[in-house]
Amino acid sequence: MTGSKGYTLAELLAALAIVAIAVAVTLPAAASLRDAGRAAAGARSMATLLSSLRWRSTATGRSTGLQFSRIGTEWTWREVVDGNGNGLRSAEITRGIDAVLTGNQSLRQRVDHVTLGFPPGGSYPEAPPGTDVVQSGDDPVRFGRSDLVSFSPLGASSSGTIYVTDGQKGLYAIVLFGPSTRLRVWRWDPVELRWTM
Repeated sequence: MTGSKGYTLAELLAALAIVAIAVAVTLPAAASLRDAGRAAAGARSMATLLSSLRWRSTATGRSTGLQFSRIGTEWTWREVVDGNGNGLRSAEITRGIDAVLTGNQSLRQRVDHVTLGFPPGGSYPEAPPGTDVVQSGDDPVRFGRSDLVSFSPLGASSSGTIYVTDGQKGLYAIVLFGPSTRLRVWRWDPVELRWTM
């Protein structure tokens, strides 16, 4: 039949091969973007939680905060509030003087596949203004020797850093400056090997 329009089997197979190659190339890039987005969402979630505790402390006139602990391989926290007007103390939380407001919560409950921690198998410089090197298995809640982050009614807080990862390459650091309660979120750039904002 003259003038018929259509494609040969070879042309259809060639078109399908091109589509398959395009999909194979874009899927890993899309997965990488998704994972990076998750880590960023986890960092924003932690930063928002810390900010809300700061405002709650100021509004209620009582020190509030987060007490972190490791349960198995997962880092969790619970919200706590001062019960006797002298600020938050780990010993007073244990004795029930400073009240525990929530059960153990984890970042994974807020954002899938995101935890407090570091990507596996690496070492990283501390987020600014830190100068040490942190390892994959290190404590991701770095507030001196304490795993207690406290906000006072007068606007001050603990100083330190919380690290958030997607368990792949994504790494963020939420840095809290105590006297001013200023909060900064840093992202680790695995290509340039440095912290960026």
